[in-house]
Amino acid sequence: MNTELAFLCDSALDDRGKLHALGIGIDGVQGNALPMTHPRFVVVCVVRYSAVETGDKRMAIRLLDPDAQDAMPPVEQVISFPSRAGIVDANARIIAEVNSLTFHQAGPHAFHVAIDGNEMARLPLNVSVRS
Repeated sequence: MNTELAFLCDSALDDRGKLHALGIGIDGVQGNALPMTHPRFVVVCVVRYSAVETGDKRMAIRLLDPDAQDAMPPVEQVISFPSRAGIVDANARIIAEVNSLTFHQAGPHAFHVAIDGNEMARLPLNVSVRS
């Protein structure tokens, strides 16, 4: 399994094999004071897998704060990597919304996407307070 593409954005949609996204490349948020709540992030990760990697896998998305502690409850679920007749390699698109996320600490944070315990993407996010 290899990560083809990963980013944070405002919204994303997988429509008949096409990935549509708005506000691609979020790498920071800024507010007037802590704690601050951001209304919505969308985590996008496109993973290429081979025919020998098909089947159900455990996916987890974590957001770690500057102290490497969970800044939100991890998002965990089983996702399927289906086999397709005549296809040796395929893409899986992971699109996960994170709504009303409250930050209690400024500094470097990062979303981590893991499949079966293997990190597929790390998406840095700097949280800052306006001065």
